[in-house]
Order: sequence, then structure tokens, then C-alpha cells
Amino acid sequence: MNTMSQSEKETLKGEILDMSRQARIRPLTPWLSRELDKQIDRGRYPPASKLSEIADSLVEDIRLYGTNHTIGTGVIGMSGGVDSALAAALTKKAGWRVIGLTLPIHQNPEETERGIEAIHALGLEHNHVDLTDAYNAVIGQVGDKDLELLDDHATKIRRGNIRARLRMITIYNVASKHKGLVLSTDNLDELFSGFWTLHGDVGDLSPMQSLGKAWEVPMIAKLLGVPEKTYRATPTDGLGISQGDEEQLGATYLELELMFFAMADAILVVGEDLEKVINCIEVDPNTSFVLEALTARVKGTIYKRNSPYNLNHPSEDRYGILASVDMMFDANKTTEPLKKNR
Repeated sequence: MNTMSQSEKETLKGEILDMSRQARIRPLTPWLSRELDKQIDRGRYPPASKLSEIADSLVEDIRLYGTNHTIGTGVIGMSGGVDSALAAALTKKAGWRVIGLTLPIHQNPEETERGIEAIHALGLEHNHVDLTDAYNAVIGQVGDKDLELLDDHATKIRRGNIRARLRMITIYNVASKHKGLVLSTDNLDELFSGFWTLHGDVGDLSPMQSLGKAWEVPMIAKLLGVPEKTYRATPTDGLGISQGDEEQLGATYLELELMFFAMADAILVVGEDLEKVINCIEVDPNTSFVLEALTARVKGTIYKRNSPYNLNHPSEDRYGILASVDMMFDANKTTEPLKKNR
């Protein structure tokens, strides 16, 4: 449990509301405000001093991974957002060579400029590849006139997925050229809400997939020297689908996180029964929109967190055999996947 004084907890709560941008978007409902107090007490929203220790631990894990697998170059698409900047900062601090790519496709110039600013601030190498013409060519060649003619939400998502996958082709090519790997930029909130493009923005090493987007990601980014314009920027996927991530998600990152943690705590009490969990957490009517948004996102994206879904051989557990062989060769001696359950 948290040993901070009440005044320290109130100060931390104010910092969380500021860094998550919640204070500028809308007040938390009373239910969510109480939940934030509970989660601060549980230590799920630690103060900056603890976040420094968390960052150091992640940096050491990245360093050890590089040593154990004889690799030290990471390539990442620098979107101008805090996620890519933090993933790059953690990896750079681990002593890796980090190559940051700016890959605009009909991009807001401010986003590209923020990406370049973060690259310079963090001391990364920089490659700039404007993929707009390549994207236009793909749209015109895939044999789907709807992509060119329609502008509804579903079509915007399909076009956005093409953008993401085209960027990933480019990033993997650079990684191959430099005998490196691709860094993922995903965070915990994107993982549980399924907010990413399959084969589009997940790489080989995910430095920060366990970190919450609302507080841990921006605050650790600040501690590691990411420019303020980047860690305070409105989160957007840069895919031309909406004005921001939270518009698509139906709730803010902090609201979704608090509901996610509340559901996780309830599962420990009543088990994995959705009706019992909902009754346990007793969400009020003013907060039900967050529960509905989270439920829809998690339920609708399970396939992403289990992709590909592998069917086992009917006669023997061949994946178990493979895990044993992998463990024999793996310097880390673990059968756990490297944070890539995507």
C-alpha cells in the first residue's frame, strides 16, 4: 500500500490530472475520482521518484536483451507523439544505436516537426522518407475504388491501416539494412483496448507496453528529456481517421485505465464473470459510458491479442516442444514472449 501522506496523494492526483490532460478535457466523474484515489493508494499511479526507478529497470532490461541477443540497433517511426519518443528514449539510454524515421503521409506538418524535434533532443540518428506518393500509388493500385471515393469512418480506418503498414514496410527495411530490430511504440492502454493496426505498428521489441498511457508514459518521457510539446501533445494515430485517439476510443485514456484497473480488481474478488464484475464495481450512470467503451474495445479486439491464433497438432503439443527448444538456445532462459502478445 502507498505510504504517502494525504497531502502528497492530493499533489500526485493533481499531477496525474494535468499530465493525462484530463483536467483540460473534462472533470472526472465522482466514481472515477474515487477510483483514482483507490489506485493511487494501491500504487498503480506512483510518484515521479518511483517512475524513475521503473524507467531504470526497463532500461536495464533493454540493455540485457541487447547483450543476450547480440543486437544493439533499434529502428523506430517517430510520429511526433509521446509513445514513440519514450520508446526511443528508453532504448537510447540503454546504450543502443537508435534510428528515428519520420514518415509523413498527408501528415500534419506539426506532427512531423515534433518528431524531428524529439529526434534531436534525444540524440537519435534521423532518416526522413516522405511516403505520400507511395501511399497514393498503393491506393490507386489495390483495386478498391471505395478507398478513393468514400470518406466514411470505416473507409478512413482501412486507409489508415494502409498508411500504418506502408510505414512498417519502410521501418523494417531500414532495420534489415542496419542489422537491427524494430521498436514497438505501444503502451498498456493500446494493448487492452486493441488500439493498433495488426502488422502495422508492432515491431520486435516493446520497451513500454506495460506502462499506462495516462500518467506513466508522459511523466517518464518528461523525466527522460522528451520535449514538452511532445509529451503534452494530444494523442493521435496520425492516420487521418479522427482528430485524436480518445475521440475514437469513446473515453479518455485516464478514464479507460481507471475502469480497466477497477475491473481487474473485481475479477480477483468475484472471478471472470462479466455480470458479477459489473455488479461488484457498481458503476454509476454518469460513468457507464466508460464501462461501455472499455467493454466494446476489449471484447472486439481479443483476436488482435491472440494473433495469429495457432491451432495445435491433434496428436501432440508441438508448441510445447518448440518452447523447450527455444529455451535451450535462449540466453535469457525463458519461454515468455518478449512483450509481443499482439
